[in-house]
Amino acid sequence: MKVRFAETALAEVDEILSYIAARNLTAAKAMRDRIERATEHLASYPYSAPLTDEAGVRQKAIRHSAYVIFYMIEDGEVFVLHVWHGARRRPWEQPD
Repeated sequence: MKVRFAETALAEVDEILSYIAARNLTAAKAMRDRIERATEHLASYPYSAPLTDEAGVRQKAIRHSAYVIFYMIEDGEVFVLHVWHGARRRPWEQPD
């Protein structure tokens, strides 16, 4: 299945990698590789991650990190909505 990122998800990945790179370039490259492997896994096994309490949204933990990919399956594609630190509130729980 094809994987597509929302603009917000791409911005979040850039922010995560920039933050890590400012402290440790090797760790940032490793994190980028983990994100790539997680999305490749989702392309092959899109239904493998559990659903969240938000309708149609699934969450995939990124191995060996504190980050989570939130995505939906739409029109035969994996659509990545967000890539967030697992300690943060979920995107739909953010105050207005």
